[in-house]
This record gives sequence, C-alpha cells and structure tokens, in this order.
Amino acid sequence: MAKTLKEKSISALIWSTFDKVFCQITYAISGIILANKLFPEDFGVIMIITVFSAFITIFVDSGFNVALIQHKETTDRDYQSVFSFNLAISILLYTLLFFLAPAISHYYDDIRLIPLSRVMFLTVIIQAFGLVQSSILMREMKMKAVALANMIPLLISGGTAIVLALIGLGIWTLVIQALVLASTRTLFLWIQNSWRPTFIFDWASLKKMYTTGKNIFLTSFTNTIFQSLYPLIIGSRYSLHQLGYYAQADKWSRMGYISLLQAFGQFLLPSLSSIQDDKERMKRVFGKTNRMAAYFIIPFFAALIVAAEPIFHIFFGTKWDSSIPLFQILLVKGIFFVLVTLQNNYLIARGKTRIVFYIELVKNAIILIAIFVTVGISIPALVIGQAVAAIIQYFIGIFVTARGTGYDVKRQLLDILPYMVISTAMCCLLMVFPMIIKNDFLMLGTQIGVGGLFYFTVNKALHSTIQQDVVQLVKDRMKNSFTR
Repeated sequence: MAKTLKEKSISALIWSTFDKVFCQITYAISGIILANKLFPEDFGVIMIITVFSAFITIFVDSGFNVALIQHKETTDRDYQSVFSFNLAISILLYTLLFFLAPAISHYYDDIRLIPLSRVMFLTVIIQAFGLVQSSILMREMKMKAVALANMIPLLISGGTAIVLALIGLGIWTLVIQALVLASTRTLFLWIQNSWRPTFIFDWASLKKMYTTGKNIFLTSFTNTIFQSLYPLIIGSRYSLHQLGYYAQADKWSRMGYISLLQAFGQFLLPSLSSIQDDKERMKRVFGKTNRMAAYFIIPFFAALIVAAEPIFHIFFGTKWDSSIPLFQILLVKGIFFVLVTLQNNYLIARGKTRIVFYIELVKNAIILIAIFVTVGISIPALVIGQAVAAIIQYFIGIFVTARGTGYDVKRQLLDILPYMVISTAMCCLLMVFPMIIKNDFLMLGTQIGVGGLFYFTVNKALHSTIQQDVVQLVKDRMKNSFTR
C-alpha cells in the first residue's frame, strides 16, 4: 500500500533528523581532532578555497536541481538535460579557476593556494555527477537513501582525515578529506538510485526548468556573494590567521543551524510541492512546521550561546578562544537564518520564487550597509552585522510570507513567541552557573541538565501541543520497538 503524504513526511523527517545527527556527530569528532592538530591559518587558507568552490557550485546547479524537485511533472528528458548542463559547466569553470589560481595566491600572499586550490576545485566536478541523482531521491522523498549517501561517505572521509592529520600531513589533510567526501557521496548516490544519464540535452527541457530555477539561482548567487564577503574581507584586510578563527566559529555554528534546517527542509519542500494547490492545507503545514522549528531551534541555540566557553575549553583548550565571541554572535544569526529559510521554502512551494529573490536583495543591501559601517572597527563588529541583517530579514519575511501564502503576521509571531520567551528565561537561569562553578565539565553538565529540565517543565505547564506531539511520537516509537 502506498504511503500517505503524512506517513512519507514523518518518515522523511525521522531519516533526515537521524542523518543530520549522525553526520554532525561524525563531523564534530573529526573536526575536533583536526582543530587540535592543525593551525588557524590552515583553516583560513581552506576557507578562501571553499568560497571560490561555493561560487562554482552555484553556477553548476543554477537552480535546476531545486526545479526538478519543485515541478509537479518531471520527465527523464528533464533529468538528462540538467545532468548534461551540470557536468559541462563544472568542467568549464574548473578549467577557468585552474588558471586563475596564481592570481588568487598572489592576492592573499600565500603560495600554498595554487596547488591546494587546483586539487580541491576538483570536488565540484565530482559533485556534478551526483546533483540530479540527489534531486530524484529527494523528489521521491527517499530520505533513507539520501541519509545513507550522506552518513557513510562522511564516516569514510572523516576517518581518512584523522589518520592523515595524525601522521602529520598538515593542511593537505583538509583537501584530501574534501575529495574523499565528494567522491564517496557521489558513488553512494548512484548506488541508491537506478537512474542513469544518457547525455541527452534538450534546450526546451532546460528552458522549462530555468523558468522555475532562475530565481533560485539568482537568490543563491546573491546570497553566496554576500556571505562570502566576510571571509574575503577578513582574509585580505586582516590576515589568514584571523580568518582561521572566524572559519572555526562559522563552521561550528553552521553545524547546528544548517543540520537542523536540512532536517526540516529536505522533507518540507517536496511535501509542500505535492499539495501546492491546497492553500488551506499548506497554511496548516506552515504553522505546524514553524512551531516545531521554534520548539527545537530556539532553545538549542540559546543554550549553546550561554555554554560556548566551557564547550570550547573542553574540546580545544584555550587554542581557539578568539573564536568564542564570533561563535556566539553567529548562533544568534543562525536562529533567524533557519526561520527565514523556512519562510523562503513556504514561498517557493507556492511558486513565489521571484519574491524570495527580492527579499534576498533587501537582506544583502542591509549586509552591505553593515559591512560599510563595521569593516574598520573589528571582526566581531563585522559578524554582528550578519546577525542584524538576519533579524531584519526575518521581520520583513513575516509580512511577505503573510501576503504570499495567507499565513498571517499575527499567527507567525504567536507560533514562535512562547518558545522565544521560555528560551530567554532559560538562558537567564543558565548564566548564573559560571558565577558559582569553575570546572568546565561540571558547569556544562549542570547547564545541560538544568536547562533541559527547565525548558521541558515550563512547556509542559503551558500545555505545549508541539511538546505533546513530540512526546507521543517518542512513546509510539518505543512501543513499536518493544512489540516487534
């Protein structure tokens, strides 16, 4: 019997969440070891290369792969055309950047950038072989297959990186890790999917996909430009050493909010796209998703902000102390980044991709103003500008989402406000413990225990329907496990 949309969505959410939790734990273990074995400037150099790789990836994708998921009817000719485009553009752009590597190296005054970038840019071509495969699996909501294609390669690449770091390979450890991850993930996507390219190319199919994908591409492109401004500015105006501290703060903050966002987004867009003609049903899904996201995301990041210092000291000692304030500011941004991205998914599912693009333009204008005001002050001031831009974009997005989807402003605010208030109260409580507890392990354990108990108890007292649903889901899963 075919699964209902609700059953598919629940299964997708479970597998997406498991995927992200497993991947983040694996990524964290390898990341901790690498952060202790390598130097800040190593991470700064790799971040510069990653910025250029991000631009290549956006042009390779060009919004077509999201369009493959969002379209109600997609043919094999569409898949073939997008695959051929992805591969051709990846090869073309790699060749261009191969010859630009000396200029990049000269600008940042680090000769290592030439060989490192030329090798690491190969990951873009490798990834191009798996973009359509991933889109097909996500369109069909086969999140178990997607999860396996994420988890196993990350485990292999992480283990490889740890071994290479321990034997003293240095910065090349990070490059080889990226190559192994891209190669094994693409391989597993092919294993999990029976679709195969025949290298057919049809301009008509590509044009049809472009109608939907162009605004996704423009949104991703402009967003990447403005997100990349920070590492590019820090690396050139300050130093690659200072960029290394920013890279670690950005990396560890992203581990939280990107993984949670993907857990929601991987099942949300396909499920919304399948009911895009039922506006009332979509509004109910919007509200439930917003409440669920707020219930998990806001307290999680709030607690991380308060506990940032003991976390860094436990895992890194004092080596990365300069990253702590940047990490805390970026977590504030992360909360609103997730909520804004969910808003964008609602609009995309309703076919309002042009509106999403305009929202991004407004946010990026705010970022430009923030950079202009803060660039001469300090790196923390630059990062605060990111957080402010995300907050402003969220409030703009509330009104735009209400107009584009019918999910009204008051309802959107009321859906997240209780969790914002409870999380703020929880943080005030947790900030007391550093005054009386000096041992990092004891302080972190106390903050986790007391914070979790406080949050759960207050939500229970206020009869949170989301918490009731979560508790019931856990009970049902446990019951099913025991009865099998």
